[in-house]
Amino acid sequence: MYPYKSDFRIHYRSHKTIGELQGAILHSTAELRDILARTGWWTDPHGWVRRDPDLRRAREAPFEYTVGVLDALVPGGLYVLRGPRRVGKSVEIKKTVQVLIESGEDPRRIIHVAADELAAADLRRVVDAAASFTPSSGSRFWFFDEMTAIPDGWPSAIKWLRDNDLRFGQDTVVLTGSSARNLTEAVKALAGRRGDAVDSDRVLLPMSFRSFLRVRGSVERHHDVAPPPDEEPFSVAELTSGILAESARKLAPWLPYLVREWETYLVVGGFPQAVAAHAAADPPYPDAGGGAVARVLKESLLDVIRGEAFGQSAWSRAHADAFVRRLATGIGSPTNCSDIASDTGTSAKTVRRRIDALRESFVVWPCYREHGLAPALRAQEKTYFTDPIFSALSTRPRKPVDLTLLSEQQLGMTLVRSFLRRDAGGYPNFDAVLYHRTRSRKEIDFTGSGFGGLAVESKYVDGDRWRRAAPTLKASPWRGLVATRRALDLRDPEVSAVPTALLAWLLGG
Repeated sequence: MYPYKSDFRIHYRSHKTIGELQGAILHSTAELRDILARTGWWTDPHGWVRRDPDLRRAREAPFEYTVGVLDALVPGGLYVLRGPRRVGKSVEIKKTVQVLIESGEDPRRIIHVAADELAAADLRRVVDAAASFTPSSGSRFWFFDEMTAIPDGWPSAIKWLRDNDLRFGQDTVVLTGSSARNLTEAVKALAGRRGDAVDSDRVLLPMSFRSFLRVRGSVERHHDVAPPPDEEPFSVAELTSGILAESARKLAPWLPYLVREWETYLVVGGFPQAVAAHAAADPPYPDAGGGAVARVLKESLLDVIRGEAFGQSAWSRAHADAFVRRLATGIGSPTNCSDIASDTGTSAKTVRRRIDALRESFVVWPCYREHGLAPALRAQEKTYFTDPIFSALSTRPRKPVDLTLLSEQQLGMTLVRSFLRRDAGGYPNFDAVLYHRTRSRKEIDFTGSGFGGLAVESKYVDGDRWRRAAPTLKASPWRGLVATRRALDLRDPEVSAVPTALLAWLLGG
């Protein structure tokens, strides 16, 4: 999550089977009270921040990074926060608690529960146990961290509590987790039980390119160029020729800096721990494999993939490593499960299940083929990683993924993020960013119903080589935009060329 963190407790739990979890985690009422009593701010409302290990590691980072993903909680609302492991959900919870206490909330009304210590059967009893610790009246704040570590049954338990426990039904509740499938099911089960919550579905992903530039710019030795002024991001549909031309003129002095930092971002990625490790290294390590802290993070993420996404399989760490490495070689191409099965010594059905598990764990995202600006779910999708570090997890990499493919991948993720600003709850649908195949079997990388008649092709090249994409874009029903390395050409209203880094900055991704 942040530098120097190595949470072996998470690694250990992630290797347990569902049967072991169901049989081993049930707690007595006394044990549940002990778990609640660990809450640091109950005994020391002013000093707990100094001792809390998550917040301490955040302070040790060479930059301040706060997403604010849990800002503006409406009293009585029920919120769902999704995101991959190690991305900083626990830190965001702790910072939210800190803000609540500093704003005058009674610390005893703020309850934090590490749900990976519990079973579904514990949830009703932990709420009952809290009654003996918390003030007898007034609304409370509940933070259930990593609910999806509970194997099954927890959405029904929370639903029952919202319906039948009068006080809990009026409390403000935040549920976090790293399984999109389980949280999507919970959202359905809890429909009508979320109070007056505004934007009740929240998503926390690794740093966007804009955030990456901000934190890099705050590190003293990166002050050679300050980031551009941080203006409101544009939506995809707002990227008209006029907007692009005006933005290119305004940002021209920063263009070399943006390109340089985009290529650094493609290597380092956006996990706070990886960014901090890169910022602290002297000299910075040249690739995603460098730096002891980055290696620890990668090993941890691979363990999470094996233990959680592939938890019910008999796959070894080496098998999981080989599978993720094989997916990385296919970035930018339609996913052929039969070919991957042949290369990894498994079946096409197993490959499909593993990719679905990675999608649910926020490791990959599917870019579906477009048909009538809607996903063609029976056609082969493209599989992209959500962050560059996932493409470099292997301890035995053959060769790094080509920068042009990483740029395509992260441009796609930037487009996904731009739609999340309007509808975070739509993240698991993956229907906003699609790819198009022409009748001549050529492909256009990204389009969709919310693109405002725009199609985007990634050609991470310099000079005029981007023009090879122009005929395909001109033959499409949409206005074309080619995302290049440095080439900028806005003379043709039908097909424009804009540096990818500039696009990513404008979109806020």
